[in-house]
Amino acid sequence: MNLNIHQRRTMHKNKCITLRSNLGVPEKYGLGSWFRFTFLILLFTFLYLAASAQKVSIHVTNMPLKEVLQSLRKQSGYAFMFKDQLIAKAKPVNIDVKEKEILEVLPVIFKDQPFGYKINGKVITVVPLDRPKTTTKNELRPLRGQVIDSLGQPLANVTVRIKNTSQVTSSDMSGGFSLPDVSENDIITLSLLGYRGQEIKEPVNGMVITMNAFEGMLSEAVVNINTGYQSIPKERATGSFVVIDSALLNRRVSTNIIDRLDGITSGLYFNGMDRMDIPEASPGDRLGISIRGESSLLSAKDPLVVLDNFPYAGEIKNINPNDIESITILKDAAAASIWGARAGNGVIVITTKKGKLGSKMSFTINSNLTITGKPDLYNVKNYLSSNDFIDVEKFLFTKGIFNQDLVNTTTFTPVSPVVEILDKEKRGLISSAEAEQLINYYREQDVRKDFNRYVYQPGVRQQHSIGLRGGTNNLAYSLSAGFDKNNEVVKRNGFNRTTINSYNTYTPIKNLEISFGINYTNSNTSLNNISNTLGNASYGVGGWYVEMLPYSRLIGEDGTPTPILKGYTSQYIEKLKVLGYKDWYYRPVEEIKNANNNTNINDILLRLGVKYKFGNGFDLDLQYSNERQRLNTENIQAKDSYYVRNLVNRFTRVDQATGRLVNIFPDGAVFNKNSADWLNNNFRAQMNYQNKIGKHFISGLAGFEIRELKSDTWNQTLYGYDEQFGTSVGNFNYQQYYPTLPTGSSTIPAPNNSMDGNLERYISYFANASYIYDDRYQATLSARKDGSNIFGVNTNKKITPLWSAGLGWTISKEQFYGLNPIISYLKLRATYGYNGNLRNTSAYLNGYYFNDAVTGYNSIRISSPPNPDLRWEKVRNINLGLDFSALDNRINGTIEYFKKEGSDLLQNTPLASQTGFINYISNAAKTRTNGLDLILNSSNIKGAFSWNSNLLLSTISDKLIAYDPKPTSFYLQANGAPTPLVGYPLYGIFSYKWLGLDPENGDPIGWLNGGPSKNYNAIMTNISPDSVNFHGSSRPKVFGGFRNDFGYKGFNLSINIVYKLDYYFRRTSTSLNYTDILGMYQHVDYNARWQNPGDEKITSVPSLVYPSNSRRNSFYRYSGALVERGDHIRLQDIRLGYSLPKTLINKIGFRKFEVYAYAQNLGIIWRKNKLGIDPDAPGSGGATIVDLRDPASYSFGITAEF
Repeated sequence: MNLNIHQRRTMHKNKCITLRSNLGVPEKYGLGSWFRFTFLILLFTFLYLAASAQKVSIHVTNMPLKEVLQSLRKQSGYAFMFKDQLIAKAKPVNIDVKEKEILEVLPVIFKDQPFGYKINGKVITVVPLDRPKTTTKNELRPLRGQVIDSLGQPLANVTVRIKNTSQVTSSDMSGGFSLPDVSENDIITLSLLGYRGQEIKEPVNGMVITMNAFEGMLSEAVVNINTGYQSIPKERATGSFVVIDSALLNRRVSTNIIDRLDGITSGLYFNGMDRMDIPEASPGDRLGISIRGESSLLSAKDPLVVLDNFPYAGEIKNINPNDIESITILKDAAAASIWGARAGNGVIVITTKKGKLGSKMSFTINSNLTITGKPDLYNVKNYLSSNDFIDVEKFLFTKGIFNQDLVNTTTFTPVSPVVEILDKEKRGLISSAEAEQLINYYREQDVRKDFNRYVYQPGVRQQHSIGLRGGTNNLAYSLSAGFDKNNEVVKRNGFNRTTINSYNTYTPIKNLEISFGINYTNSNTSLNNISNTLGNASYGVGGWYVEMLPYSRLIGEDGTPTPILKGYTSQYIEKLKVLGYKDWYYRPVEEIKNANNNTNINDILLRLGVKYKFGNGFDLDLQYSNERQRLNTENIQAKDSYYVRNLVNRFTRVDQATGRLVNIFPDGAVFNKNSADWLNNNFRAQMNYQNKIGKHFISGLAGFEIRELKSDTWNQTLYGYDEQFGTSVGNFNYQQYYPTLPTGSSTIPAPNNSMDGNLERYISYFANASYIYDDRYQATLSARKDGSNIFGVNTNKKITPLWSAGLGWTISKEQFYGLNPIISYLKLRATYGYNGNLRNTSAYLNGYYFNDAVTGYNSIRISSPPNPDLRWEKVRNINLGLDFSALDNRINGTIEYFKKEGSDLLQNTPLASQTGFINYISNAAKTRTNGLDLILNSSNIKGAFSWNSNLLLSTISDKLIAYDPKPTSFYLQANGAPTPLVGYPLYGIFSYKWLGLDPENGDPIGWLNGGPSKNYNAIMTNISPDSVNFHGSSRPKVFGGFRNDFGYKGFNLSINIVYKLDYYFRRTSTSLNYTDILGMYQHVDYNARWQNPGDEKITSVPSLVYPSNSRRNSFYRYSGALVERGDHIRLQDIRLGYSLPKTLINKIGFRKFEVYAYAQNLGIIWRKNKLGIDPDAPGSGGATIVDLRDPASYSFGITAEF
């Protein structure tokens, strides 16, 4: 048996145990100055390299072409291939150019020459035009040619047509095309979405045609799909991919790269309730997104994020969106199975911007400012007005619930000012008129006014980035820097980030490529106001009161912070102040001011690559990455904070002999420090092959990789901390009981000084192969075998790789195809295979040390029993896809059907009690998911005014097939959480059957044993299919977006509408118990409660009762009366931009200059519920927090390139 024991530390190792007993906290990362210096060195280096980039300059008159080409070869590094017999026919060249790119010079040189040229990488071949000498104008002959882009790269899927005829074809992967019967009188038209159309008069055989892209547009037809292992043209893929280019990513303004994906791609669902914006010691947790649903219960549910070819497990906020070139979403097995046991939830591949060999130096700037309005505090439903709240207090006062608190001289539980007034009136100290006058003052108060002024503020976010990229003949360079600063809508909360990224590729000799990159991120998050927000329980008075009173004041009439009642009566607090105790009042504004809770993250990512081309299509690719992230959270609760004052007062006593106060708890700050050191090493060796032999195109890769992830965390708490000298007090006996105020005794809270650690090691073998025949038929095969120290011994011994296979058929290239020219491109794809999924757990017996609070001795707590058969989860994927392009590429898109079956899913399997465990983790659960993805693009209007549309539609239907643990009422009460019930969706909404209100007293009526019932206890303890309703999924079964882009001259307008359909949510409502309303169950539904017979016809809110009936209240909260449809359509954002004319910006040295405005969170256009509830607002899930909606935000910015 292998036992892992740790002091709050889990080590997944097979043969050794590492115990660390001493406590250590890593120092702050002292690398800021070093990186600033390094950045300056890199900047000057690259500026020098860029300035010295070799361009061609030539000034000749009547020079032979051969000599001109030799001069260009020396200057550019390009090789020229030609036959002397062919070049002898050349006309002399006259040209005068200075500092021009070679690709700009070639068209000038070859103009009017009797031959053309082809470009393949760095080789330029002179080719004959083959114009027949004996042809007549009307003689028909075959025509062959090639289409390239402005950089000389082949363009595939270009529609090539003889104008005014039905004769049409499309270019292949090398850009080549052929037409069988063409005359010299014919006009050849070329079209491709995103590129300017071409018309060629008097076409000649062997011609090379250059197509230029529209500004800011990139056609899907030419997008390369980056899987993290290889980059392939889309037409060679059989799997399900979505590629988002830089232009579409930068359409949205956000400091978070994941946010920019919302609403612009199919199959990707955003669940805002799952988002985790607080930095964590385990980076990468909870992105709040899913690709084609979820297929796991206990394991990771987020997609795998890959950054520049390696898995990225760091804090996602470290990635600067302005550095991203493209993002590829891998959705099915053929696309993602190469990632093996980590790809079960899909893969998001992020590719950063890089320089290109032989390209001009470019300098880019992007700067924007975002202003976010304050949240609308007056539109929340989980809130009760001062007037209504006071009515509840007056009612409860008549019932005597405050009687005990009013005479409590033991714990001094506080009561509200209104209750004190009512008590004075009752005891005859003031008259009824005086009491009413005093109470009316409080009725007119509204604490939201103070919150709006002193707690919330307009949010301001700044984002600035610069980039320098380009290349010489043998060096491609990229250097960028970014700075972001966010002042959030909650005062004293903020975020800032500095990023420096560099990536360089060097070719020292032919066929050898060396690359090196470094990414550095430093971010700071301030969370000084987490709890001091509207509706937060930290403001609780005590006793019956849980939240702040709605008529409280944060700032008094004199402008000073006002104390609110918390913990004890004001009379008791004032009495202690006279004795010398600390002020025991709670002042929210001062707490916000004194808070000091900051998290710093330093992240360094180093990348090294070596690639060598052997020839004959083979190349070897070696890659290594090393990422280290250090997170340091320091929460200093000042000596004047309520937290410290409360501890000091509680443990302060009066020395009976001297009459002086004796402090047991030190009078200083409390310093909580959490640190994490995270290290990720990756190495990959990969052999690639690619070759075209006649009509056969073969490509493949094979290799292995090893990966190690190591994390260590430290938690430390210091009492009596002096910020100036860094000293603290630590000589406490945490087992000794001390007398406490106002009564009783207690030990001093033991500091959370602990260590935690994790070590994971992986080794993987992988292979991928692709075969294409005649650009029509495709077959792909992929396989991967993973091994890890977190798997069981038996699992690692088995050779059961995760694999996929795919087939593709380009139907439109068949001779029998008869839908041209209506549907010019049609391709059918089918894939089948398996992905995997992991969980951060261990197959071995796990435990940890802890300090027993009673004995003071270290003890061992076993957290999970061993399971030698523990293995990764498997997800079987089936995908059928159809790609199409119609009406001369005016319409194109993809429709896909998918089916996912999760097996070997982890679950907590029950164990017999004699084993000593309640359950253990095993591979036993199963799920099934299926759905459709549709992407439809259309070019509605072309010309000076343009209109393009993009429609996204995704459907998802999932079901739990196998799961051992028995269901409980907890699943019925889940609000957006998983509901693991066999035969139902993973996220379902259940409710008790609702039969309305009793007309006599307003009681809610349920269903039990075949009939109406008000036996709430029996209804809730005897759950059966007859007494429970299943409404549907709590996540949309249909969702997507509809984006329209308009252009006119330099203006562009983009409007994005998103929708979520066919799902349910459980809304919030008032408690049915009067006493609960003093707590956290306030709601505007209080005003809609049943009060008189007949109200049952106009309301579904039951009557309120006293004394409390918790079962009656719970039945109502989880009944069908509070389940609503979540269907809605939302105006997500609008972007308006203006690009200055090229005639103007060229004069001032710019290539591009755009100003833009952007607005998001603009509101709901339509919703199915009739209550005006936003289903995406936090309080819509049934929680008791205040349902503050995200306010609208407005951004203004510029982008420039020169």
